[in-house]
Amino acid sequence: MATVLALAGCAPKETSTADSAALDGTDPALAESYEQEITWGDCQDVTRGSDLECADLTVPVDYSDPEGETTTVVMARSTSGGNASKGSLLMNPGGPGGSGVDLMQAAPAYFDEDVQENYDLVSFDPRGVYRSDGIECLDDAEVDEWRAESAFDPETESLDDLRSEYGDVGQACEENSGPVLEHMDTESVARDMDVMRAVLGDATTNYVGFSYGTQIGSTYAGLFPDRVGRFVLDGAVDPELTNSEVTVGQAASFEETLRHFVEDCTETNSECFTDGSVDDGLEEIQSIIDRTRDGSVTADDGREVSSVSAVEGVLVPLYSPSGYSTLNQALVDAQGGDYTALLKISDSNHGREADGSYRGNSSVAFAAVNCLDYDADAVTDEQMARNQDELNEVSPTFGEFLGYSDAACQGWPVESVDQPAAAEYDGDSQILVVGTRHDPATPYPWAEALTEQLGNARLLTYDGWGHGAYTSGNSCVISAVNTYLVDGDLPDQGTVCAAS
Repeated sequence: MATVLALAGCAPKETSTADSAALDGTDPALAESYEQEITWGDCQDVTRGSDLECADLTVPVDYSDPEGETTTVVMARSTSGGNASKGSLLMNPGGPGGSGVDLMQAAPAYFDEDVQENYDLVSFDPRGVYRSDGIECLDDAEVDEWRAESAFDPETESLDDLRSEYGDVGQACEENSGPVLEHMDTESVARDMDVMRAVLGDATTNYVGFSYGTQIGSTYAGLFPDRVGRFVLDGAVDPELTNSEVTVGQAASFEETLRHFVEDCTETNSECFTDGSVDDGLEEIQSIIDRTRDGSVTADDGREVSSVSAVEGVLVPLYSPSGYSTLNQALVDAQGGDYTALLKISDSNHGREADGSYRGNSSVAFAAVNCLDYDADAVTDEQMARNQDELNEVSPTFGEFLGYSDAACQGWPVESVDQPAAAEYDGDSQILVVGTRHDPATPYPWAEALTEQLGNARLLTYDGWGHGAYTSGNSCVISAVNTYLVDGDLPDQGTVCAAS
């Protein structure tokens, strides 16, 4: 097999390779991948201590052509404080485009000693993401320029303009990234995970997936039902939804969360940006966004603050109630004419560093994966217009910024390889799905739907706010998940954890 863009990420320490139990039932055509020996060593470009190790995994670019070109997936692990009697616990932080290697720098803090004594914690940058032969599309200045674009306005722009814009970005990706761009779909990532399982020496995969990571997990469960071990899917994505249905669900949930933020602010914060009603607060936020539309607003470094960046500055802190105070201060600043804090929140969401460089490639990776996973070509202009009307109705604040992504993917130069479908799973191991009642990014009904689709699954409900429950700090959720991971005991049917 020819190796493409092999990533030298490690200084050698020790090796891992599959044993006979881990190889049982694997496709002989993929023997070279499943039987490879990987070398663990020091990680590059990480800030955590020396207990984190990294390794390069070689996998086929195209699993239908196992003898063709290969790509490299970088894995990171924190070795067990005990004997790792249950093997490895794989994790994915979501995205798509999120870095699992970055997740590993904080992951040990998420799990108590019992979990860490029983498992080696392992994550990875998915194919085409950051360290894993990350696709290269735009330089730092071009990313800044791309982000400075205003939201698509159907009154003044044509959909062909939007298609052309994304086509230009996608063309740059094609020219600079190699064949992995066409194979960053979720199914390929799930197949990479099974190679990891074997190389790590595990007969089954134990897994915690957050947000989009739940889609990787449910896809894996459908492909390899007999290799599912203990699976936790937190912040569930409903794989049966179209791209348009996803955006409508998210728009409504973020609008609900924004109202909650304003209500919480007026009730608990003596320095709240508004002293009026919730509706008054929403109107003030809309005014703050509207002032950026003419291109006249700049941050303290001279960069223009676009309406898209301003909206991101409002939206991103809504992922967790812990971000409410940050959002309030950014709004107070913006009322005084200083939009720097809102732009910095948007910067952080895209991995922009203080020196203007970008850490990783999450923005373009997000587009690349979604355009492969959702069949945008079948969506008509009329359907997109109706979807935009619905978005505006359910979310007066965010709706206009979330539409027409199907048109963007129609301009992307790589054709989709998948389309939405209900999860299918017929394995014996019960899967734990965790849903937050007021999750802005993955609405609670998605967790209910995924649990029903999987069949052999149990739903744990967190009656709180924020995206994802396990990392919220709620002791009830943490205890239930940890008990399942260590002892295999699921929470009782219908368990609801109250907000703490």
